Amino acid sequence: MRKKRISNLLIADDDAVIRKLVHYNFEKAGLYCDVFEDGHDLLKVASEETHVCVLDIEMPRLGGLECLKKLKKTYPHIEVVILTNVNQAAEALEAIRSGAFDYLTKPFDPNTLIRAVRKAIQLSKKQRENDDLRSTLVDSPVVSNALGESDAMARIKNLLSRIAPSDNVALFTGPSGTGKTLLARELHSKSKRANGPFISVSCPSLPGELLESEMFGHEKGSFSGATQRRLGRAELAHSGTLFLDEIGEMSLPLQAKLLTFLQEKTFYRLGGEKQIQSDIRIVAATNQDLEKSVREGKFREDLYFRLNVLPIHVPTLSERKADIRLLLDHFLSRIATSEGQSTPIVLEETYVALENYSWPGNIRELENAVIQAYTLRLDTDTLQSSDFTMLRKESANPESSQTSTTVTKANYLSGLPLAEIEKLAITQTLEMCHNNKSETARILGIAEKSIYNKMKKHGIVIPKA
Repeated sequence: MRKKRISNLLIADDDAVIRKLVHYNFEKAGLYCDVFEDGHDLLKVASEETHVCVLDIEMPRLGGLECLKKLKKTYPHIEVVILTNVNQAAEALEAIRSGAFDYLTKPFDPNTLIRAVRKAIQLSKKQRENDDLRSTLVDSPVVSNALGESDAMARIKNLLSRIAPSDNVALFTGPSGTGKTLLARELHSKSKRANGPFISVSCPSLPGELLESEMFGHEKGSFSGATQRRLGRAELAHSGTLFLDEIGEMSLPLQAKLLTFLQEKTFYRLGGEKQIQSDIRIVAATNQDLEKSVREGKFREDLYFRLNVLPIHVPTLSERKADIRLLLDHFLSRIATSEGQSTPIVLEETYVALENYSWPGNIRELENAVIQAYTLRLDTDTLQSSDFTMLRKESANPESSQTSTTVTKANYLSGLPLAEIEKLAITQTLEMCHNNKSETARILGIAEKSIYNKMKKHGIVIPKA
């Protein structure tokens, strides 16, 4: 007997022609789906396995909006794409505010729907991973890969709590990979707008005209390919937060329109004549030096002053090394949980080696390095420094890293508690002595019995041969 495929994509539309069209095109694109006549029948089948639902706004017994709200209440990880008619802009807006991923107006291009569904599936999978992680780290202070326990992060958390009640613009600055987006979400979750939407716009991802349409929307016929009216992110973010990621990449003409919006709280859709108001809070982020961009004429000075009201600088990972152990454990636990395996033991020398590494790619590099090391590790029970590619490359080229390593270790020891220094001394001496505990004790000038007690005290584990 042929095993039935499990569908993680559900479609509900009372129009039989639409159902057949969507089903045919999805199957052709390799997206297996189940179709239903209304939301009532779809809800009977929806489960934890479901990733995305496509819902018509008007259906008998249970329409798209009501079905969306029921789905989000029971299965918050399910993403929903709404199908509307031309005259249902208000319903589309309500759907987005109720948690819909996107909406399309009939008649729609099947390829556009397929692209939207693929993006929604990716988001649903990512949310599942995050939910799994939170359930395994209930008692952990790390709730995202942007947070930690270092003094630098403690100051940022304190700052977020103080500025969260404000509706003024907040600007996150710092290099790529430091967690600015996640901190922006954290700010939103602490604000009085937490129940409203958090809508993000990636400024470098689209050329000028398309980015303007993405932000402010467009009217039908306003440019080539604008076959129907489209609501912009500024309109969809009403009562919530609009996050402008990498705002330093925004074109000068669009900067002028954004400045007008910040000053007047109103905007026009592209090609439109109706002035639209939206009650939102602007939060922006950039990895660029905006003051330098202003001097070079690449960024408007007046916009910079409008954005730089509540600045939050996010430090590099090398500036918050006290977070590396926590972040490493965080990523490792998440990966092991997703693989259904036990979490390997991280050797002390691995922690030390990672703390001494410069991390030019910041937290993003650490996350990727942990994924690679976990997947390719030689010993299933432990995670060693040799499992990390960049550490192997560094040790293979000692001439280029000798000076920086010496300085880094010296700086690392400065200000450390004595217990940490003792732990580091034992770990490095064990490594030098090829894990010979008697020789290690002799070099450190302590009794052999003491080395066993101190290893137990500091949780130092020697990997199995």
